[in-house]
Amino acid sequence: MKSVVSKLGLARAACAISAMAIATLVVPVPAQSAEKLVIASFYPIDKVSGWDGLIKAVKAKYGDIDIEIQVTPFDQYLPKLLSQIAGGDAPDIAAVENTPFPQFAARKLLEDLTPYLEKTKDFNANEFFPSLLDRYTIDGKVYGIPYDAQPFGLLFYNPKAFTDAGVKAPTNDWTWEDMRKAATALTNADKQTYGLCLSNNDINNWQYFLYSGGAGYVNDPKAPTKSEINSAAAVESSQFYVDLMNKDKSVPSFNTMTALGGADQNCPNLFLHGKAAMMLAGAWKSVENPQAFADLGVKVVMGPVKDLSKRVYPTGGTAYAILRSSHNKELAWKFITEFLGKAGYEAAYSEAKLGAIYPPAYKPSFDWYAKQKITFVDTLQPNADMLSYVRFAPYTQNWAELQSKCITPSLASMLQGKAEVKSTLDAMSQCIDGSLAN
Repeated sequence: MKSVVSKLGLARAACAISAMAIATLVVPVPAQSAEKLVIASFYPIDKVSGWDGLIKAVKAKYGDIDIEIQVTPFDQYLPKLLSQIAGGDAPDIAAVENTPFPQFAARKLLEDLTPYLEKTKDFNANEFFPSLLDRYTIDGKVYGIPYDAQPFGLLFYNPKAFTDAGVKAPTNDWTWEDMRKAATALTNADKQTYGLCLSNNDINNWQYFLYSGGAGYVNDPKAPTKSEINSAAAVESSQFYVDLMNKDKSVPSFNTMTALGGADQNCPNLFLHGKAAMMLAGAWKSVENPQAFADLGVKVVMGPVKDLSKRVYPTGGTAYAILRSSHNKELAWKFITEFLGKAGYEAAYSEAKLGAIYPPAYKPSFDWYAKQKITFVDTLQPNADMLSYVRFAPYTQNWAELQSKCITPSLASMLQGKAEVKSTLDAMSQCIDGSLAN
């Protein structure tokens, strides 16, 4: 989600809110009216989210409730939310992105939603993609209801580019080598066209190859104690990505994308203007540009991996949680069931300004959405299939800070081919181990 919200979210891990800032919160007792609900979010009200339709549906079902939706730009969202909590003016419901979620949970700022799920017949834990709900579950208790289902690494492709070049179109069973061969064949240096581009920030583009190559950041993503970022698999995965850019030149180089203003926005520009035949991205890129994708006749498959028997894809995502400080918990739960349930999703979709909306984590809603007349891609099924293989960022309270301290400073040099891969990853690993120990 980046947001418009680039999701996914993993780019959001760079949000500079420290674990200490949350851990030291003193939460006053709020003085809110029991007749009003306040919902805080960073999803844009004017484009894909369809808040207007949702609010109409909630009021039609539960009466003329006073509902206030506070939509704040992503980079300002957490500071504002923390300030509200500390000042006793917290919302009833808040969007909590997956990376800072461990901090909110550790500070016990969130209501246990397990009893609510258990007593709600048509809205229960079994109706969500398990891999997504698991991120917000601690010791069997659910503290957040996942909103979106958007792993990073869908392979979008331009069918005409493949036909014109006489290259076989991608399939869900493509490996890295299949992608590499096709990307090389589809690259034309004279015309400055590329076979492939990656649409996320630098860390998350690299992370795609780390995960899909059978490697990872740490020994246990749910309870990390040791870095594995310099394992043999991590070195091989990183070198593969570096070589695509600097040796094959079938992927725009780090410097090229930096000069264009960054991969997050400019990879889609290259792809949609016929300058890249394939694009690795999350579903949100097509949702945010539905007409352009439809005009190009874009098709999509699951992202290639090194070994088909070991599929792993990175994901981000957001949950909505009820704050423990809320005086309107029962009403807040009714709103959540409507908001994140099928009826609310349909209502939001009806008002989405772009005519498209982020794929939902609630399976009945996802199934309904997939049956609509989706014009911006040929199918949403690869997005659903990838959810069985997703991995979040390591579950630790200081991951955003750790990433900024240990990975970001030396990543660019490695991706540019200026720094040797193994020694760079060794240094990252040593830094991560030191930070995990603190």
